[in-house]
Amino acid sequence: MSESRSAKRSLLIGAATNWAAFVATLAVGFFLAPYMVKSLGVARYGVWCVVESVLAYFTLFDMGIAACLVRFVAKYHATESRHELNKLVSACLALFVLAGAGVLLVGGAVVPFVAPGLERKLGESGDVLSFTLLVLANLAVTLPLSAFPAILDGLQRFGVKSLVRLVCLALRVGGIVWAMETRPGLLPLAVVLTVTNVLEHALMALCCFRFLPGLRVSIRLIDRATVKDVRGYSLDAFLAMVAGRITVQTGAIVTGGFLTFAAAAHYAIALRLVDMAKNLLRSATTTLTPAVSQREASGDMTGVRRVLLDGTRAVLYLVLPIHLGLLFFGAPFLVRWMGEEQYAEWCFPATAVLSATLTIGVAQSVASRILYGMGKLKLFARLALVEAGVNLALSLALVKPFGIVGVAVAVAVPNVLFCLFVIGYACRTLDVGVWHYLRESWTKPLVAVSVPALVWWGVTPVEAKWLSIAIGVATGLAPFAAVVAAIELAPRRQALWARFSRPRPTPESGPRVAEA
Repeated sequence: MSESRSAKRSLLIGAATNWAAFVATLAVGFFLAPYMVKSLGVARYGVWCVVESVLAYFTLFDMGIAACLVRFVAKYHATESRHELNKLVSACLALFVLAGAGVLLVGGAVVPFVAPGLERKLGESGDVLSFTLLVLANLAVTLPLSAFPAILDGLQRFGVKSLVRLVCLALRVGGIVWAMETRPGLLPLAVVLTVTNVLEHALMALCCFRFLPGLRVSIRLIDRATVKDVRGYSLDAFLAMVAGRITVQTGAIVTGGFLTFAAAAHYAIALRLVDMAKNLLRSATTTLTPAVSQREASGDMTGVRRVLLDGTRAVLYLVLPIHLGLLFFGAPFLVRWMGEEQYAEWCFPATAVLSATLTIGVAQSVASRILYGMGKLKLFARLALVEAGVNLALSLALVKPFGIVGVAVAVAVPNVLFCLFVIGYACRTLDVGVWHYLRESWTKPLVAVSVPALVWWGVTPVEAKWLSIAIGVATGLAPFAAVVAAIELAPRRQALWARFSRPRPTPESGPRVAEA
């Protein structure tokens, strides 16, 4: 029992530290977005969003290797198979180096043709080409180094990883502000991002060798069997990555290609607001993959089922009020965030549509961590590709007649359907009935969130002022927190009371000792 509690406590601590680091990153992104729009201008910010979306596809050269590292490092570390772990890391690092070379080769051929077109559409010559090439080089260099954050995840050293991320985040923010205040432009921005990104990954590499004193990386350790294991798992993870990139990045590219860069910026702002809320909780669920792998390696399938049920209930308590708050307060929030009233009109309709993926997407992230941790990715990855294909086809069909709202619909509808499938597939894999899953994970959060829903229905709309928004949000969250505490803590108090109020046996009522 104590071992189970210790494992659960370790899982919660890991999730909390990973989440805290992401909250800091999220806060920085929140405050930097309007600052960057004003410093670069809406059109150049739109160019940045399009370039970022295009180059995001080059991260597919990861080929699912990082996900493979997380699963098998956790497994080999749990079983103390150090030699197998060294072979795995050596093989993955070698594949990453080849992938980095592939990024330079393909990107170096494509970017010189794409960047001039972006400059022509921007209407002025500038640093788009140099900016794009430097970001590409940044990706090629850090791709091999990304093995080390994955190793830290597999070791469940989330606290150390979060600390490194926070230090480098502070350096990155300082560099961005300095660049925008002295020489605002895309190229200085790329320089800051490249330097801080390389530094962050190098520090994580040092941490890996510190926590694994026997870690060895050598070409001689690479064998055919290890490469085959990596290929088998990473192929499915790679297909899922392809689908994810299409789902997330296609909207901005289609909008910028068929409409204007300003429209691409408006869509990117709506998507970023929803994604910030979604990723806020996904950052905590990523810690579940090594925990699931560790439990499966030790044969604790009951523990894996508890991860699914308890993890889903926990994230739903967090995401449901965020989802409702986005709908009730999203319009005034956009006005204050971006500083102009027009942003509510430009961005909120797409935000409301994209928010349909928020709650179900976060619940699905727990289920997908189960599948990643157990290596059950084949069907998951292929249906993710189907979702991505439908997304792209709908985006191309709806962008002209309906603008960014049409693109948002094209993203939301197939994603919701895919999330429902993943949840059902995870339940079937663990032999958890759907009704049992809904009862254990969804019922209590849905009951609790009805309270702020009723409160916010009465207090909205509010003025587009930070104080008014904060007071409006607080009026619903306060009773929500009280209801959650009553739902979750009352049964535990009753159990403790029953335990301590149970009459203890007296010497007279106990068994008699035979007389000598």
